[in-house]
Amino acid sequence: MSQPAVKSALRTFEVLELFAERRVPLRLQDIHSALGYPQSSTTALLKSMVMCGYLNYDRDHRTYLPTTRVSMLGNWLPGYIQAAGGYRELVEELQRRTDETVALITRNDLFVQYIILLTPDHEHQMAPQVGAMRKLVDSSAGLSLMARMDDRAIDKLVRYSNAYNSGDDLRVSYAQIMQQVDWVRNVGYAYVPNRPTPAVSSITMALDADLYGVPLALGVGGLAGRIADRKDQIVETLRELVTTFRPAPGGISRT
Repeated sequence: MSQPAVKSALRTFEVLELFAERRVPLRLQDIHSALGYPQSSTTALLKSMVMCGYLNYDRDHRTYLPTTRVSMLGNWLPGYIQAAGGYRELVEELQRRTDETVALITRNDLFVQYIILLTPDHEHQMAPQVGAMRKLVDSSAGLSLMARMDDRAIDKLVRYSNAYNSGDDLRVSYAQIMQQVDWVRNVGYAYVPNRPTPAVSSITMALDADLYGVPLALGVGGLAGRIADRKDQIVETLRELVTTFRPAPGGISRT
């Protein structure tokens, strides 16, 4: 690929990342000012993205916005994860051993998303729904996944999250997040007690396996008292399964 083609591809992704950060329609002036591109180059790039169906141009307001075609590029992944690699069997084994709510979780932009979730038969459960999302910076799964990222990427993620949460009480500091991330890096797991409500806690570990670069985490959650009482046992079980798990073709587990 030629150097101009590489530059154009990189700029395309940077435009999409800008929309992911701002989450509002943007004008030409907004985009070329934010990214520092020449106005003529920005105009040509945006026009090509509109022609390819990845941006919508509102002529009345002179604004651009990504189309659903962008999200469709990756919307096949949750079903693929369910069916392939033995991931469901891994979750089933963890649920059998812990008898708590367990989940396979992935990163989705500034959030984590539950893509496989199993609940126990007993009444001591407060489980989210499959497909539900939580902020990456406010979850044990998010901390586990961030612990695998470099510090500059975490800083960028925190800034994006704070821009998204502008005006509410969910803003976080980079120093605060890094303190938690360093703890996870040291012990190998994330433990978030009494969140998202005082009654619930969770423990997660990032998987060494991913799917085409999509990071995954494995987690156990439940009533805070039950998780606290069995924390060491849950961590030991998670560590064993995560360490021995190898994705297998055709959905055959090799745990």
